[in-house]
Amino acid sequence: MRHEKANGKARLVSATSIALLGFILAGCGTPTDLQRASTNERIGAVKALVLPPPGGPSVVDVVERRYSNAIQQDVALSAASNVPGQNLLRVQLFGPMGTEAGQTSLSNLPITETTIQREMRAAFPGVAMQRSPLYAQNSFGPFGYAVGRSGRDLCLYAWQRVTGPTRAAPFSPRGTMQTRLRLCQTGASEQALLSVMYGYTVTGGFPAAGWNPFGPPPPPDPRLGVTGKPVFPAVPQRMETVLEPEPEPIRRPVSRRAVAPGPAPAPAQVPVTAPVVRGPIVPPPPSAATAVPIVPAPPTVAPAPSNETSPRQIQP
Repeated sequence: MRHEKANGKARLVSATSIALLGFILAGCGTPTDLQRASTNERIGAVKALVLPPPGGPSVVDVVERRYSNAIQQDVALSAASNVPGQNLLRVQLFGPMGTEAGQTSLSNLPITETTIQREMRAAFPGVAMQRSPLYAQNSFGPFGYAVGRSGRDLCLYAWQRVTGPTRAAPFSPRGTMQTRLRLCQTGASEQALLSVMYGYTVTGGFPAAGWNPFGPPPPPDPRLGVTGKPVFPAVPQRMETVLEPEPEPIRRPVSRRAVAPGPAPAPAQVPVTAPVVRGPIVPPPPSAATAVPIVPAPPTVAPAPSNETSPRQIQP
């Protein structure tokens, strides 16, 4: 009996060890799939729902976040400014989310003055922003904006909320789009910064039937193709600005010391060579003769013979 009990315990221990070893090997062979708590995801510029106009700031990156009732994208734009912060074009599309929806919901309330002031304080720390009282409208509808200056940097904050028609069918997803633009640039003008808000485009939306926050497209101009209705080229109008233009920098004249001219260099001396006389030598004319009289040379006198050399006379 004792021997059988010992064998049974040994078999139980070995079976438990084999099962534990199997679990360990299975865990080593299965790939690990991490569960991320955050719903933020970098998707790149190719999947951006909004894009700046051609010639505007370039797209650096796109971060997407999904909510239970909306999808939000932060399109980071290139910056050339000393103001701290990231240039950003944010879009929020409210509509029916699918299985990839997040757990929290995004507020879809109308824009208020308090909300805009809070957003601008967070986006432009230390920059006094002045809200524009002028009416502005782009292809999607009216929008508001504010501008501020920090040194030579001009900053713009624009906001827009576009919603579908109020007389929609029951249980029809009207849809809403909210846009924010945060932009700072050194030496820029209001017109240059506002051109981004006027020219941005929306590249996507929800495929649900009836989702259309923009409403029906407007009809064409009734003057097109009608006889007697001339259409002239549009003349660009002068844009009203909120801030005074930046003054031109004062250029002070640079004083330069007058340098006394140095002595002029001596001209190079070119050696003069006498011309080579060719042909017979001609005596100078009488007028060119010298005034000194010419004295003829004395005649040559032969010396007298000496006695030693003279022949002796023979005496008779």
